Amino acid sequence: MALRRYDGEAGGSRPENRNGSTPARLSDSRPGEGDHDSPCHPRIGQAGPEGTKRTTGGRWVFPAAVAVFAALCLSLVAWNSRMPAARGPDAPADTFSATRAATHVREIATAPRPSGSAAHTRAREYIVRTLTALGLDTRVHTGAAASHRPDLSPIGADSRYADLRLRNVVARVPGTANTRPVALVTHYDSTEAGPGANDAGVPVSVLLETARALLEGPSPRNDVLFVFTDAEESGLLGAQALVAGPGTLPPDTVVLNFEARGSKGPSLMFETGPDAGWLVRTLTESAPDARADSLLDAAYRYMPNLTDFTVFQEAGHQGLNLAHLDGYTHYHGTGDTPDRVDPATVQHQGEQALGLARALASADLTHTPVGDSAYFRAGGWFVSYPLGAALPAALATAGLGLALLLRLQTRGALTMGAVLRGFAVALGQLVLAAGAAFGLAPLVASGHPEFAHYYDIGGHGPALIGFLSLTLTVGCALALIAKRWAGARAQVAGAVLLWILLSVVSAVLLPGGSHVFVWPTLGLLSAAAVLTSRAGETAGGRVLAAALGTVPAAPLVFPLVPLLTNALGLGLVAAPVAVAALLTALLPGVLPVLPRLLPVTAAVVATTVLAGVALLARGPENPVRADLLYLWDADRRTGHWISGVPADDWSDDFLPTDAERGSVADLWPGWRVPVRRGPAAEAYPLPGPRVTTRVLADTAGGGRRVQVTAASRRGADHLVVLVSGTTVRGWSLSGVPGQYADDPAGDAPWELWIRHVPARNWNWSWVRGRRRSGSSTAPTACRGRRPTDRTAHDRPRSGSPHSEKPPWPPPPGRWSEAVRDTVRRRAVRDMRPRVARSAPPPVPFSLVSRTRRPAAAGRARRPPSPSPSSVRCTPAGSSPWSGRAAVPRCSSPPRPGRSCRRRPANPSASRRRGRRSASCSVRPARWPCPPAAGPAAAR
Repeated sequence: MALRRYDGEAGGSRPENRNGSTPARLSDSRPGEGDHDSPCHPRIGQAGPEGTKRTTGGRWVFPAAVAVFAALCLSLVAWNSRMPAARGPDAPADTFSATRAATHVREIATAPRPSGSAAHTRAREYIVRTLTALGLDTRVHTGAAASHRPDLSPIGADSRYADLRLRNVVARVPGTANTRPVALVTHYDSTEAGPGANDAGVPVSVLLETARALLEGPSPRNDVLFVFTDAEESGLLGAQALVAGPGTLPPDTVVLNFEARGSKGPSLMFETGPDAGWLVRTLTESAPDARADSLLDAAYRYMPNLTDFTVFQEAGHQGLNLAHLDGYTHYHGTGDTPDRVDPATVQHQGEQALGLARALASADLTHTPVGDSAYFRAGGWFVSYPLGAALPAALATAGLGLALLLRLQTRGALTMGAVLRGFAVALGQLVLAAGAAFGLAPLVASGHPEFAHYYDIGGHGPALIGFLSLTLTVGCALALIAKRWAGARAQVAGAVLLWILLSVVSAVLLPGGSHVFVWPTLGLLSAAAVLTSRAGETAGGRVLAAALGTVPAAPLVFPLVPLLTNALGLGLVAAPVAVAALLTALLPGVLPVLPRLLPVTAAVVATTVLAGVALLARGPENPVRADLLYLWDADRRTGHWISGVPADDWSDDFLPTDAERGSVADLWPGWRVPVRRGPAAEAYPLPGPRVTTRVLADTAGGGRRVQVTAASRRGADHLVVLVSGTTVRGWSLSGVPGQYADDPAGDAPWELWIRHVPARNWNWSWVRGRRRSGSSTAPTACRGRRPTDRTAHDRPRSGSPHSEKPPWPPPPGRWSEAVRDTVRRRAVRDMRPRVARSAPPPVPFSLVSRTRRPAAAGRARRPPSPSPSSVRCTPAGSSPWSGRAAVPRCSSPPRPGRSCRRRPANPSASRRRGRRSASCSVRPARWPCPPAAGPAAAR
């Protein structure tokens, strides 16, 4: 927004000449569209050399003031974004020490600890010992749970999860006059892909150290619970068992959940429960370094991510959810080791946990305020106001902008057409910059293999600088190209109009995040109002306008750019680029003349930085995760290799290099994630579960109550049940009712993942609705059980499992015949996942890991069939992208009671191919090996 420029050269007009006689001649140019005018630096009455000199010097007051205020705000943001220094072992006993907490991480994260594994049991026993040594009443609550969590499905299916043997650890610090209990919660299991030092080794260590420090202070008024949930990575089942179990977690408990989604960075409060305005204020008062922004909470509600806090929030608990999320490329991978833990991150999360625990434990929580709030940090200050004020604030800002536009239109400085043309330029800058960043991100990250899995690269800081330079290039170039169509004043007015629209839209759709647009827009409009008044003609007025336009925007927008990059990854760098483009669109209002070399210089910087990120060789700090799955189709008696990542020199041994992503619904109904697939060179039949199905009763509406009894033939502890061709109106597992009585839309199969399958038979009952054509039920066994958990009941039967007909009292009707035929023919469809490489597995349920070595120049192509010398025979994982397949044969029939072992026939050949040789062995078998002619089924 600007004063009208009374200069014939610039396209304005003079109301009268110096003598006050005749009016000046109107120029042909339209108002607000001068070629060289700046909307914030009008040149009035240039008469004589002295006036010209004085006006020219004043033109740079405003941009210089903007630069100074921007630098001050950026320095303030950087100063307040510092991480706290980690305290050592000699820190006071009543304070949190990251060094003391790190000892717990090293004890817990020694190996992958999926629920039910040996490492998982050792971690639970360590937690119980530590809490008991502190004198706390510690108990292990066992239970079962079933839930419906489609967002957690690794194959994109409409999945449900159930577990019959869950173990949650709960320790209690009794209060002197309890008003409401306070629970500090995290989970202690990890994925099969890595030892989980950050997820959730760091939160576990934070809670253990917090419990110790809390006991060193005065006795709390309220009960404080330290809760360590089970099977969070397997469907949030441990938390589900807690809210379902009577008396374990009172319904009025305030829940503080701690998580990790990376390996470093500040601990962010990113999610709140109902009526959490008072809790947010408590957080900021008890932990001055807390990072909280209602934008994170508002945006997280639209994301598919889930944590244990989701279960507590659905149960009506008030609380907060905190996590650190930088260093995403180590999340759920082999790189999540204790060496990757950042002590500053542990200290930051620990100070928040201890501060919140003490504040809530000593407060009267009988009656807490209701209502939510919008909140954010601006520099070192915390701002909070009722969430209901977001929309009125946005509408008031829009009204102020409309009034200012009408004022300028009345004075002839702008027209509505010019503003709309400027709006088109600003919108074009945003779309072009974001689109270019989105398209170039995969190209820039092509030399980083971890991008295929995480949609991010390790150390994306240089790449972000390159994309910000690209944003400056696009914005300045488009502004210079369109200056004759939409002058500087029109471009700035159009950019402010875009900010106004985003303020209103965000207040309606994302009220918790509307402050990012509302307050900067209000500052921009205030600056425009000053510049278009008489005060704008003075140096002091221009400095005031620079402060009004810069100070509200910089503390809110500057931190948003790295935050969005860390949260979304380099693959979605278009989001922070779009935010930067909104600022770039305002440059014509800051600089008196937009230099023509500015876009050229920015383009050179962007090209150099992005090319360097793409072409420079990267170190092995981010090992490649190679996902490989073996799936046996018992219908066609064929094996298949499946991979969810692009081809590499390791997976080429199993899959064709030209294999394209496609559907595998013909092998696994309901599988929606596109994968690469190829036939297995050798078939390795795996015995399926023993299944018995019977119809219990007919129900109203033409349905039936059906009971399925299953037992694994090879000790699998994960089993998947698929129901297609009919609807499921309700279900239960060994007496545990399902969370929902749901029916997938259309012909989508109904899918249930049963975790921690009991060694004995289990019963699954369900009520079906109307039958659809081709109905079937197919239980699928996944992953072997440890030998120590195996019983004689689990030993495989002699003969082919496909030739054994399960006991079935044949009921009348076509549907029963279809189900019996399905159980007989299709109940053995099995999957054997394989995940590779970067550290040798220390326990039975650990991962197969391989170190990636550069291929030798000119070495011969390896055959596509898997070599027994390159496969370690260990149990598989619980998801299609974790675990291993075992494929060796027994060279000769072993003696009774002995296990079969196989060593590579020619290990030197592996070395000649340029890869590290690896021995292959089958761990102690749980049943005698089959005859020499047949393949050995691995556990």
